[in-house]
Amino acid sequence: MHRIPHGKKSFPDKRSVIYLQHGILASSADWVLPGPRKGFAYILAEFGYDVLMSNVRGTRYSRKHTYLNPERHSLEFWDFSCHEIGVIHIPTMIDYII
Repeated sequence: MHRIPHGKKSFPDKRSVIYLQHGILASSADWVLPGPRKGFAYILAEFGYDVLMSNVRGTRYSRKHTYLNPERHSLEFWDFSCHEIGVIHIPTMIDYII
């Protein structure tokens, strides 16, 4: 996951968390590529939210899997489904945030 803990302004320590999940064929980069003034994640951070953006397996940012190396464990690394993302990966990320 990538995180923008706050914007340029100062806010209280108890900030609400926003979890952003990218769609298929996308990544967390899509939330920031438009830049600080137009990127949704940046806009939320400027409004005082603690922004966390996930990356599911298969994105360029997921290549540092905790135990599967995509070069050495190619078959296992790529053996996942959209169902697994929804019932395992996303709930795990939400648990981590909580």
